[in-house]
Amino acid sequence: MGVTITALAAASLTACGAPGSESSSSEPTEPKKPSKPVALTVLDGSGDLTGGGKAAIDAFVKANPDLVSGVTYQTAASTDVAGKIKAQQSGGDVDISLVLGGPDVLGAAQQQDLLIKQLPDQTKSFDLAAIQDEPRKAQQDSAGGYGILVNYDTNGPFIDYNSSKVTESQAPTTPDELLAWAKAHKGKFSYAQPAASGSGRAFIQTLPYMLGDKDPSDPVKGWDKTWEYLEELGGYVSSYPASSTLLAQQFGAGQLDVIPTIIAHDVSNRKTGTWPKDTGIALFDEQNWISDGHFSLVPKGVSAETYYVVLKLQSYMVQREAQQERLTTGVLTTANKDVTTDNSGPAVKDFVGKWGRPDFYPKALNTGEVRLPLTPEKMQEAFDLWQRNVGSKVGG
Repeated sequence: MGVTITALAAASLTACGAPGSESSSSEPTEPKKPSKPVALTVLDGSGDLTGGGKAAIDAFVKANPDLVSGVTYQTAASTDVAGKIKAQQSGGDVDISLVLGGPDVLGAAQQQDLLIKQLPDQTKSFDLAAIQDEPRKAQQDSAGGYGILVNYDTNGPFIDYNSSKVTESQAPTTPDELLAWAKAHKGKFSYAQPAASGSGRAFIQTLPYMLGDKDPSDPVKGWDKTWEYLEELGGYVSSYPASSTLLAQQFGAGQLDVIPTIIAHDVSNRKTGTWPKDTGIALFDEQNWISDGHFSLVPKGVSAETYYVVLKLQSYMVQREAQQERLTTGVLTTANKDVTTDNSGPAVKDFVGKWGRPDFYPKALNTGEVRLPLTPEKMQEAFDLWQRNVGSKVGG
């Protein structure tokens, strides 16, 4: 499987926010070791806490009582994270110490200049060169220095189908087959809204490659075939669930028979019983894996003492012990290239053997091409265009 590092990687963001915008909070000039333990607040906009993040943070807190007095955990929809940070910064009292989020969260926060640019200034705090190979580094670079990669996944998309209603030979594996299947089974195919769903945004980002669009890195000027396809496909969709969780529930309840999905959702939903264990799975004939990354982000306005502790926490979150926690939650890869399902102990091997489709994923992950996702800025443009061109015309 090749790794394609194209203009999407070269377009790593270097600007702090929207043109002409000014930060409502300043960055600490220099991290300062606190004289007494500090309290942290972690805001999760990506499901990262349940994906091993909370276990890692709790372990750090237990091991560092001289630095951390306690942690308050908060969650929010990815679309709400930037607003929460902005409200605190506007009020001059930033309580959020660390944010966990994907490119959608990063992009929205960066557009409003809400985050500390940590790299390259804090390069010495993270030995990233030692734990990141080429694709992980490319994913890291896509953050433009505003986040530290804590979760890496080749992700998807691929097709999951209700095996009691759809046979293996009937499962659509090309865009044309998917369109024809959706037309013949109106209301039985859907995907979650891309702005609030990892599988939704993976699905729309793979189409420019499969459809031969002019520039897969530019949803505004390069996705003509994709937008035309999604509009036509939308004529056979009854609704677009507002989150991956709602999509999973609808699929598990039999309201939908075919969906595009990603590895973490396929594994975790079968483990929890939301989906049948024998849920059908199929790759696209021209498989393009859209890699995904979750980042740890630091809002402007945190104190120098808090920033000191957060840097220590971020550094811990990419090390072996913390990364292994993620491999029994649904993902099969980590942000640390040296932490794999093969070297992370019997609990991980047992989990993968039961839920990780060992007869499918090892071969599948060596099929097709890995593509970087859109940069956070371009991703926000894609979300806006999707809402105007597709989401607002559901069932049309």
